[in-house]
Amino acid sequence: MRTITHGLAAAALATLAMAGGLHAQFTTPSGYEQPHKLRIGFGGGVDVPTSNAGDAFKNGVHGQAFLLVSLGMLPALRFNLGYSKFNLKDALNGGGSGDSRILSGTAGMKIDLLHGPVRPYVLAGVGAFNIKNTLTASDSTGSASETKFGVDGGAGLAFRVGRIDAFVEGRVQNVFTNKGVINASTIRTVPVSFGIIF
Repeated sequence: MRTITHGLAAAALATLAMAGGLHAQFTTPSGYEQPHKLRIGFGGGVDVPTSNAGDAFKNGVHGQAFLLVSLGMLPALRFNLGYSKFNLKDALNGGGSGDSRILSGTAGMKIDLLHGPVRPYVLAGVGAFNIKNTLTASDSTGSASETKFGVDGGAGLAFRVGRIDAFVEGRVQNVFTNKGVINASTIRTVPVSFGIIF
């Protein structure tokens, strides 16, 4: 009888442990989803020009700040401000120097592919890109700027570090512009970012 009682007690404890584990399994992921409706992120890194832009620009640097708006079960909204700077290759056929600066504002979606402490995600958005080109030759400097429509998309990986999230992501930005400094109808760059989300 005592053996049976001990066996039932052990089974009851095992059942409680399993139930606790299942509860943690189903409730822990929600703890790693966006804990607040609004979150702010900051990041930066290298910006790699591709296609025709790669023939005109050297690798650049960029920074970004964004606001994430959680919509529950729906994809989160992401509002992004970005700044990139590129030096021009062989400006004015080697007789000068120049750079290009891109200030962007985009709005789009962020979709988590998995929920948990490590979350792969994808991004897609559209927005406006202000491109300012500055050329310097001898003792004169000239600049021109234009604002054009563009699209932005990519993928990343976010993971929990204490009370904040860290992330690494790569995006493709395609700016539709008239033929100009880079002699192309589009400027395509690939910003690779590292940052944190509060």
